[in-house]
Order: sequence, then C-alpha cells, then structure tokens
Amino acid sequence: MTIPLQKTALALALCSLAVTAGCAGCDETGVLSVVPDIEVAPTTLDLGEVPFGVERQGTVTIRNLGNGPLALTSVRLSDETLFRLQKHPGDVVGAGVSDVAVIAANAPDVVGTYMTTLIIESDDPDEPLEEVPVRLVAVAPPPCDDGNQCTEDWFDTDTSECRHRFADGLTCFPADKCIIDAVCSQGVCLGRQKTCDDNSACTRDYCRQIDGECLFIEDASTCDDGNDCTFDSCNAQGCQHENLPSGEACDDDDLCTVADACFQGACVGRGVREGEACDDSDSCTTGDTCLSGVCTGQSIVDPTQEGDVVFTYPLINWPSGAFLHRREVSMSRESSVFYGLDHLRLPNDEGLTHVVFAMNQCGSDVYQFSYRPPDAHVLVSYVRRGIQIGQNDLVRMYVGVRQRPQDGYEPQTTTYLLDRTGQVLASGVQTLGGETGRSLLPDGSHIYGVIWPLTQGAPTAENPARQNLVIVREDVQGNVLWRHERTSEDWAEFLGVAGPRVLFWANGRFGALDFNTGAQVWSQPTAVITKEMALSTDLNLGVARASYQLIGVEILEGNQIFEYPTEVDPSYFPRTDPVISADGRILVLMERRNLETQQSEGLDWVELDRMGNVISSTRLPYEFPGDWSLTRHEDYYEDPYPTVADDGVAYVGYGDTFFALNPGGGVRWTVTSTIPNAYTGTVPVLRDDGIILFNEKSRAIIGVRSNGGRMSDAGWASFRHDGDRTNFTP
Repeated sequence: MTIPLQKTALALALCSLAVTAGCAGCDETGVLSVVPDIEVAPTTLDLGEVPFGVERQGTVTIRNLGNGPLALTSVRLSDETLFRLQKHPGDVVGAGVSDVAVIAANAPDVVGTYMTTLIIESDDPDEPLEEVPVRLVAVAPPPCDDGNQCTEDWFDTDTSECRHRFADGLTCFPADKCIIDAVCSQGVCLGRQKTCDDNSACTRDYCRQIDGECLFIEDASTCDDGNDCTFDSCNAQGCQHENLPSGEACDDDDLCTVADACFQGACVGRGVREGEACDDSDSCTTGDTCLSGVCTGQSIVDPTQEGDVVFTYPLINWPSGAFLHRREVSMSRESSVFYGLDHLRLPNDEGLTHVVFAMNQCGSDVYQFSYRPPDAHVLVSYVRRGIQIGQNDLVRMYVGVRQRPQDGYEPQTTTYLLDRTGQVLASGVQTLGGETGRSLLPDGSHIYGVIWPLTQGAPTAENPARQNLVIVREDVQGNVLWRHERTSEDWAEFLGVAGPRVLFWANGRFGALDFNTGAQVWSQPTAVITKEMALSTDLNLGVARASYQLIGVEILEGNQIFEYPTEVDPSYFPRTDPVISADGRILVLMERRNLETQQSEGLDWVELDRMGNVISSTRLPYEFPGDWSLTRHEDYYEDPYPTVADDGVAYVGYGDTFFALNPGGGVRWTVTSTIPNAYTGTVPVLRDDGIILFNEKSRAIIGVRSNGGRMSDAGWASFRHDGDRTNFTP
C-alpha cells in the first residue's frame, strides 16, 4: 500500500508529537500504521424455538474498529443443509463502518436442535478467522383447534398464527340430538328437526334433545275436547268422550247466563234480563251490560286519539330508589298481561324485597308476588334482574348479584317460577353464580350466562378474585346440552341469540358461539360494551354501545362494519342503546354537550343505515334543565330504552318528555310529565291492541293510544320486552 507524500508528512508530525505518550499505531520508522480491526456480534446466534415450517432470520454484525479498510475474504456457513446466508456482507468494510450477515432457516418437521457455524475470514492481522455458532430448535406448532367442528383450523407458517375458516357442507353433530342430517353452514352446525309420532292421540310425543330418543308419554289431557260436560279418557281405540250426568255444574263461557249446567253433553245456562250488569273481564271497557245476550261494555280506548293517555295504572307506593329496567318488564302475547319486576327498600332500613306485578289490559290487577332475597341486607357491586314469560303465562324471574368485595365478592342468583296466578312452582333461593342474561327459545329450551366464581372470600392482593363466564344451553327438561366456559373479569355479558349465533362479551372480547354446539365461532377485541345489543339475523348485524360510540359488527363472521360517530367525540355521543327497525334502520338517541361548560345542550334522534351512515337526524324539542342531574333516573346511570314498531314509528323518553317519532325523522306526538326525570329510564312496550305502555318513573304505568304499530319479528324492535322472543331473534 502506498501512502501519498502529504499524508506521510502528516503522519510523521503526529508521531513526533506523540513520542512521549507512546504511539501504538506508529511503526519503527515513525509512520502511523493503517490496520483493520474486526469485531463480530453476537458471538453466538440463537434463533430460538421455531415451529415446523416457519422461517426465522438472525443477524450477525461485522464492525471494523480499525483505521484501515477490512477485507472480507470469505463469509460462509459450515453446513447449508438447513441454514442459508440470506444476506452476504460486502467484500470490504470501511474503517469505523459496520455491515451485516443475515442467516435464515425454515424449521424442519422434526423436533430437535439444529446447528451450523458462520465462518468469517478477513485480513485482520490479529483475528483473521471468526466463527459464530448458529442454533435453532424446531418445535411443533401450537394447537389451532378452536373446538368448532364447522371450521378448518391450521397454523399459518407465513404469519406464525392460527387461522380458521368456515367448513361449509361438512357433516357435523350438534349437541341437540333431535337435530338430524346436520351440515356446517357459516361455521354453525345446522340440520332439521327429528319427528316423533306414534300415531296415538293418547300420548304426548316429543324428542329428548339430550340423546335424540323419541318419548311417548301417556297423557289423557291430549284427549280433552274442551267440553266441560264430557269425561275424556283414552283406551286402545283412542280418545273416548262420555257425557256427564245432566245437572252437573259447568261454565258455558257466556257472561250473560247464570245457573249453567250440563244437559245431554252440552253446557246450557239461563239468560239474564236485557240490560243487566255483567263483567266482560276487560278493564278497557266500562259500564258492562248484557245486550241481546252478549256482555258488552263501552270502550275507553275508542274515544281517544293517537297520543292520548288512555289509562294510568298506579304502582305500589314505592319509596325513593325503586325503578324498572328493560329486563324487568315483559308482555304476554297470549293474554296481553304486562309483567314488571322491581326491588323495594323496606322501612326502617330492614333491607330489600322484590316484587313481581301483573297488570291486566287497561290497569286491573292480576296478582302481585313478593319475596325477600337472602342478600336483603347486603349492598352489591352488580345486579342483573330479569323476568321472562313462557307458555301459559309462566313467569320466570331471576336476580343475579355480585356482593361488594368487603362482603365476600360472591356471585349468586335467586330465581322463582310462577304460574299465571302468581303461585310459586319452583324456587332457587340462593345459587352459586351470578346470572347475567337468558334466552327463552321457541322449543322451550334456554341459553343463559352465569358468572362462576373460582375463588372464595373477599379478594386480596395475594389472592385476587378469579371467575369464568359460563354459557349453558339446557333442553326443556333442564338437561345440559352444551356448556361453554371462558375466563372473565369480575362481570361479563351474555348478549343474546341471533339466528345461529350466541353473543357474549368477556375480558375485553366480543364473540359468538355456535347455537347448536356451543363452540366458539369467532371473537375479537372490543371496548367495554353495554348490557344489551341490537340484533338482526336478516341483516347479519349486531350493534352495541361502547363508551362514546356505536359499534356495528357482522354477527356471522365477526367483522366490524362501522363505528358511529367515526371518531370518539365527548361532545356528541349515544344517550341510548340502539334498536333496529323492521326495515333495517339503526335508531339511537344522541346527546349534544358543551365541553367547556360540561352542560348538555340538546338531543338528536338519529337514523343510520347498515353501514353506519346517517339517514336522518332530528333535533328534538327538548331543553335540558340547568342541573343535568334533574333529568336522570333514580338509578342514576340508567339511560332511556327506545322501541320501534313494525311500521317504523319509534318511541323513546327522556327527562319529562316521552316522544313518538316518525320514520325519517320528525316528532309524531309527545306526552309530558310534571316529574323532571319521569321518562329517562322508561321502558316502552307495544301491545297488540295499539296501546303503548311506559312507566312514569316509579309512580305509574301509562297507557297511550298509538297508531296501531306492533312489535316486529324482524330486527330487534325492542329489548327483552316480548317474553316469546326474550333475548332471541329468529
């Protein structure tokens, strides 16, 4: 190597200045030597554990610490059977400069440790040869089976993640053994119902879901001909009907006859005088009299106009703190009886009592039932109360709670089953696990969610509370068809059933299970959502409220469709959970708020399409009082509950005003109250006779004449109000 004259002179000068300090870089002639100095890092390259088929790369850095260029004469691997040099460094590494060698390998399909050596040869005078051992451990990929027989599961070597896709058309085996010829569709096991029929009128035939066996139960009631004057029985020839002796008392179902008695197998009564008072058992009529043999009354509904109050049904003289939630009201489609459930504080701080009340037609009592729960003296952290109406007006009520940490933090549930007169058929006064929601299905089976404790006693730093969300499907006899269990925070949500999906939220994830097997179909991370969802099987749509936005997802695949508003905006946010109309509109009440003053400035009624785009926005004629808390319900955090009829007319209350709203926006009519927060937490329920019911705080149930719209079987017109569809959308 030749050094130019000017650089030689400079080097001599530098060396002469450094004589006293020593000049390690100068040779015996006093000339500054120019040499490379190699450094390699790391000295051992460990690619770690790598699943079969996955590529893993590692980097070795070659740094030149010297003052002259470093020439790399050879960079190679000792064994290239598995490993390869993905990137070769340059031939020369300048002084003070670094370069890299990248080694790559695909893990073989045999568990074991695999080695090679990176060999680096250079013109470094002191270390001309560097060797870097390279190590890889091949391991089996993680199990990717999601437990769902209707998905294909595999490990994606490109992304090192488990993948799943729907295996449509595969034969599958539902937990309900009365479903036969089942195949997979959209990740769910679907089939047809097994038919059980012994061709006998004397038996009650059904398929036992737990094992698919046909059962034929002898039941003489199947021969009931509905005639009070016959004795019904069953023999080898089938149903037999014998006339009762003449003179036996009976009821001819004629309100204008008396002294009814059997005569030759028919019930006959003696007519009363024309114009004589009678009772048509309809509280929506008054002045009932017998006219031409028919008990007839004057309707209190007919003279009213749409938006007029037809009747007011005063509730118990409930003390402050009583209220109705949306899960705590229901309507019987069989009888139009309205049911409510609430808790009342007893005087003198004696604890709580729970009350079920049944209201007939236009305000007459059917019954009231009350009980004192075992937690009557215990304040709780969470409460889920619910009431459901089954066939023959069978009422199931539950109160699921979680105690405060200092009281033990135990989840527990109280349940009662009442007949149509309010008599207790069954009860579970205290059961481990806090029920968080339930669906009554058309076949009489149930799907429900429970918070199940895994630890006992008050939580501590050393022993924090642990619990699971358990979702169970039971058949009509109470046999467990399937059980899904997953880790949970201190509370989770069972959100309902929509077609083939069972929806839930737990541990920051929103997900869906297969209706027939309980296997998870999908889940995705989602912010904390409210207790309810609006669901539409027809639209493949679920809409939930999360903090300041609505979130729309496809219930079949779990893909998020929209957020509304598109950005979190504390000045404009949902004041209610959404509902979905029969024609597919998503409806929600939005609140406008001044962030500088923290004062609420108004309410908007907003309609969205399936993609979250605004169809219309109506500014409601409502002015907030100066004190926002005056608009709030007794349960301070409760929000209004909207309902929409099959004709698209929507109903919602807030503060002292209850609104009926036309499709496309626009106020149809309003009802106002002298109570500032009368309707903030109200629960509108549509009756088949055109009366809409809603509660005025805890004071009364009000019946108002509507335009005749009814609850729809399409979409999620209302939350849990119809006992036949409670938390279920076909």
